[in-house]
Amino acid sequence: MATPYYLSFQDEAEAISVLYTTTVTPETLDEEGNVITEATSQVTPNYQNIDIMGVVYQPAPIPTPEDYVPVPYPEPNFGANVLVLDNEDSTPLLPYAVQPSPYPQRVWAI
Repeated sequence: MATPYYLSFQDEAEAISVLYTTTVTPETLDEEGNVITEATSQVTPNYQNIDIMGVVYQPAPIPTPEDYVPVPYPEPNFGANVLVLDNEDSTPLLPYAVQPSPYPQRVWAI
């Protein structure tokens, strides 16, 4: 059984630091100090099912004026949904978990 988590981060950088792991492989040099292979980085998701929503905005008034500027919800306000599978560890997500109200419009089909 999978468990959905609705998450709210301060910003995209914080979300990436929790949801992904970056592995850096340093460059390799020969005996004379010449570069044989360049440094590389690889980003791997920590969960199989990640849905990044980004900044979440308040609903627009109805009718919406032509000059309406969307208003974001107060911080922390960088949203992501993660469907945690049974073999995945949800512990790192718990500090960021929120219970949206009304129930979220973007949900996982299980």
